[in-house]
Amino acid sequence: MGNEIFTDNAKFTPYWWDEAPRPEIGSEGIPNAVDVVIIGAGFSGLSAALTIARGGRGVAVLEADRPGEGASSRNGGAVGATLRFSFAKLTKMHGLKTALRFYSETREARSWLYDFIESEGIECDLHRVGRFIGCHRPKDYDLLGRDLELQEKYLGTEGEMVSKAEQQRFIGSDIYHGGRFLREDANLHPGKLHQGLLAKVMAEGVPVLGRSKVNAIRRENGGFVLQVGFRSVRTRQLVVATNGYTGKETPWLHRRLLPMQSQIIATEHLAPDIMGQLVPENRQLGDTSRLHCYFRASPGHDRILFGSRAGAAEINDRRKSGRLLYRRLIEIFPQLSEVKITHSWGGFIAYTFDHMLHLARNDDIFYVAGFCGSGVVNANYLGHKTGLKVLGKPNSQTVFDSEHPTLPFYTGKPWFLAPIVALKYWQDKLGL
Repeated sequence: MGNEIFTDNAKFTPYWWDEAPRPEIGSEGIPNAVDVVIIGAGFSGLSAALTIARGGRGVAVLEADRPGEGASSRNGGAVGATLRFSFAKLTKMHGLKTALRFYSETREARSWLYDFIESEGIECDLHRVGRFIGCHRPKDYDLLGRDLELQEKYLGTEGEMVSKAEQQRFIGSDIYHGGRFLREDANLHPGKLHQGLLAKVMAEGVPVLGRSKVNAIRRENGGFVLQVGFRSVRTRQLVVATNGYTGKETPWLHRRLLPMQSQIIATEHLAPDIMGQLVPENRQLGDTSRLHCYFRASPGHDRILFGSRAGAAEINDRRKSGRLLYRRLIEIFPQLSEVKITHSWGGFIAYTFDHMLHLARNDDIFYVAGFCGSGVVNANYLGHKTGLKVLGKPNSQTVFDSEHPTLPFYTGKPWFLAPIVALKYWQDKLGL
């Protein structure tokens, strides 16, 4: 299988950029001084900026590339109230009371995003269609079922377990051993969401400056001086919202995040009857494999977008990562074996060492990063909470307000990820 799987005009940039291209905003107009500077113009940085600006404070956003260039416009657009640990697992680890605090707030975060999109009138193809999670192994069915029972009892989660005999109602594949359907989840167009959020921030008079990489940060007179190229920017308060693109200029955060690639491909246009068979009702889809596959129909319900981890090593060749993902796509949907790929892209997400969400204040710098693959909801929500913290508001309180953990001698380069991913790949292949 070679390049013949790609169309002649295949693109190696996100499918989302076709309708929501990244804005070319230069560094002209960098202020000499401002109350608050935010480093990073993704979901979390812009959400914090909007909250701070509407709270009456001066704020500027500095972005090393184009606004939203990173994971905010590269992800799969899934909306859910999820954490890396299931509710049942978190209950076993920390007790019911703690698990309820964490999961109650993830549900609050999802509702907050729904309300924000509606109240701000952001057109981002939000479809509240639910999510089906296929069981990669037979034993996963009971695990998901027990977790759903607990969530229904204590959280009011709306869902159902779907047997293998019934799963064609949710996905046109026989590969899974049944699954779970969560009714309250959704999908959206992340590029349009970012575009709408950016427009709201700029409408408040906030300068959002691209191509403005912060190279150094030093403390001076109770505040900070940021070196941006040959310019200096002074600020009283600083927010770092760089997630998977965090660099050495913020060493505290750099050694607390595990950046890793995730890749996505998009198929060429598919006939309505094929799409209706493969992805009924345009639902968000995923599975329980260790290298978790996440996939869906495009907003127009005319192609498949399929994402996962393409391999153990970080892959920058988008033809190579596209070919690896294509193999996994065909395992799930053999019907697509003659279909070609129009887009192949990837980007960096960031995990934390404890696989939990965090925002923190350390040494007078506010940090919000490490969304563990659930950034559409949590980056926006926790960015908002960070903005409230900067403003000193009492409603800034969140269960996720805790310092990101790290390990001794870790410097920000997760060299150990490749063997871990390789192990997970073989565990998936062998059904372990």
